[in-house]
Amino acid sequence: MNDTSDVATNSNELQEERWAKVAPIGIAYFFFKPLYLFITNGLVYLIPAALLQSEKLKQHIEYVMAGIVIIIALFLISAVLKYLFYAFRLSDERIEIRQGLIQKSHLDLPFEKIQNVKIEQPFYYRFHKYAMVELETAGSASKEANIVALKLENAEALKAKVLYTRQASENNTNERTDNTPSIDDEIVLNTRSIMDLVIHGITNNRIWILLGAAAPFYNPIVENIGTVMEAIGFDIAGYIDYNSQSLGMFVLHILSVVMFIMLFVVLISVIGSIFVFYNYRLSKQDERYIKRSGLITKQEVSMKTSRIQVATQQQDWLDILIGRANIKLEQNSSGISGANQSAQLNNASKLIVPSVTLSESDDLIADVFKQSSVNQQQYKHVSTRYILRLMIFPVVPLILALVCVAYLANFTAIGWLSVTFAIMLMFGLSVLRWFRWGYHFSNNFVFIRKGLLGKNYSIFPIQKVQQTKYKQTIFMRPHKLATIQLVLASGAHSIPYVPDTIAADLIDESLLIVERDKPAWM
Repeated sequence: MNDTSDVATNSNELQEERWAKVAPIGIAYFFFKPLYLFITNGLVYLIPAALLQSEKLKQHIEYVMAGIVIIIALFLISAVLKYLFYAFRLSDERIEIRQGLIQKSHLDLPFEKIQNVKIEQPFYYRFHKYAMVELETAGSASKEANIVALKLENAEALKAKVLYTRQASENNTNERTDNTPSIDDEIVLNTRSIMDLVIHGITNNRIWILLGAAAPFYNPIVENIGTVMEAIGFDIAGYIDYNSQSLGMFVLHILSVVMFIMLFVVLISVIGSIFVFYNYRLSKQDERYIKRSGLITKQEVSMKTSRIQVATQQQDWLDILIGRANIKLEQNSSGISGANQSAQLNNASKLIVPSVTLSESDDLIADVFKQSSVNQQQYKHVSTRYILRLMIFPVVPLILALVCVAYLANFTAIGWLSVTFAIMLMFGLSVLRWFRWGYHFSNNFVFIRKGLLGKNYSIFPIQKVQQTKYKQTIFMRPHKLATIQLVLASGAHSIPYVPDTIAADLIDESLLIVERDKPAWM
């Protein structure tokens, strides 16, 4: 690489028009990231196979250890090579990144294409005050640009340069400012205490994602738990043996086991909440929201107000009982995989405020969209025929399957009573699902309420609509009902079983506003 310097790592100033290398600590990023992906993805398939061949592996433990050392060495060699062939160059209007040994790439990213700037500090960067800068574009996630290891002050300077150069470009001016914003210029909108994060972990359980990923290991885990319990003198089989104890004691033991499992699940969820949202701080600087949080890995997400597509207030059933909610502000979400929950949680296109009170929720939404509380709007219910739609599918097929199982299994009276209770429960849930659906249109804003046991409120300006869809089945047409779908850059929002005149009016109004005002969606 010609004209490549180390100035970006050894100085507090970012020099322009020169290819610069990042600090040697960037090797840690190139090492740990692929290693993490290998552990989280590859080992899911390797560990079950290893457990099946555990006896053979124990006999050749030296080869196993040698294989592990070789794998780690390969990752380390790859990290060093990636670091040596990585460089970036900064100019007034763009950033360029050059990387790759066998498959070389040269990314040229104009500042005007950058949607978000995120500063992240993995644990191995924090000791020496280094950071990684993520420059997210409005396209797919594969087009993101990462500056993998800059001094924290250089990362902040790069962020300020990108944001203010872009702002000057949007304002059609060539003026440059020397007044670089600092954290002291920010207005703090919200912070979260440890107790708030504990409440968030209890009410928003994410342990089921972990349990789903651990499915291949259930049998070995159960066997090992049994072995450990026997070693300490605790007999699980005897503890829950129905024949060796009274009915009351048996029920008590079962309940105690269930409570222990639930306590473990909640504990893991609380720990996860603290790890992600520790030292949470949401602030505002000019027209940009900035979120900082993280215990081990610190993250900073910046989001411009005008680019927010939708604000969502989410409440699980426990949130409703204690008067809490989670706020989610979304920008463009293209390229984000729905399967990767961790990526969604940390994705810069979504800004989450965990476990706020309803008054705090109202203040945040009012700050974003200048609208009143989403909880106090006069929502209209969708048609009661939506209940019939839910009964036809999926309730009736479930009932038929349940009745068939009960008949073939020769259920007793208690069994049929349980089946009847299940049928009544499914009908009740269908009615509750209909009851949760609601919609309201006011001041060129769309309000949508939905849920089952919990409630979700969404609010977005009609001018953010990019595409509309009008759906009317042959069963809906005689009753003059329709389903409308409003597509934003952040995703689609549907309102089912509304009068077709209301659906048509909303679509016409959306298209009229877009045609008249020609708003900038992004």
